[in-house]
Amino acid sequence: MSMKYWHCLLLLTFLACKDQQPPVDNTDTVAVDTTQHTTVERIPRKEISWSGTLHGNIPVFLHYQQDTTLLIGEIIYLNTKDKLPNKLIGTMEDDSSYRLLEFEPSGNITGIITGTPTSKTFNGTWFSPKTRKELTLHLSKKDTSMIPAPLFMNFQDIFGHYHYQYSEAGYQGDFTITQLRDDQAVIGITAVTGEPARNLAQINEDTVKLLIDTDFNYKKPGTDNCEFRVKFYPGFVYVKYTKGFCEGQFGHNATVEGIYLKTK
Repeated sequence: MSMKYWHCLLLLTFLACKDQQPPVDNTDTVAVDTTQHTTVERIPRKEISWSGTLHGNIPVFLHYQQDTTLLIGEIIYLNTKDKLPNKLIGTMEDDSSYRLLEFEPSGNITGIITGTPTSKTFNGTWFSPKTRKELTLHLSKKDTSMIPAPLFMNFQDIFGHYHYQYSEAGYQGDFTITQLRDDQAVIGITAVTGEPARNLAQINEDTVKLLIDTDFNYKKPGTDNCEFRVKFYPGFVYVKYTKGFCEGQFGHNATVEGIYLKTK
């Protein structure tokens, strides 16, 4: 055979070997069912801190973190002996103003802070539902580094009784949730306006299907638009209408919407 023939044979052999790919090892490949799993981009949470005074002579320090329009934190009166923090929970309103509620462990609201923070200052008022006394609030932004408290609520911890009241004479509300089965629970809500009328807003005990997340939507039976979102956080539950106020469903000015503190 000629040298040219051997060269051609070697070239064909090389090309044939190059085209043969080694088998793919799929033993480490995990199939993901996209209908059951979603990827969530987690935004790092941070604490925002302020210090200043009430009425010009009562030193205070407060901090909070934000979850959409909800604000969760604490307020500390620095002139008290033990300087114990009081729970502070509130909302950011449509006009970017804040409304923060100061809770006792019983669910009683001892103070209401309102104001609109800027990048450096937070000026507003502190109001007592019991005494009807109002104090000016002047705060400055602090760079205090704090680790945000977890907002995740363990499923088994959501069950129990929740309550709020703006003093004995003010608005009051109770929310209960009892586990029925693994994926079902019984809820009930009763709320009244302040004295002397005490108009009523009530959701009679009803069975709901719980989601994997500790929140769900509920529509009042027999209505088209009376619907609200129930979302649980460590130590409280937030009830918020999803289709506007339930017109004509409750007593005058009565509402089930609000922040209820877990009491037992």
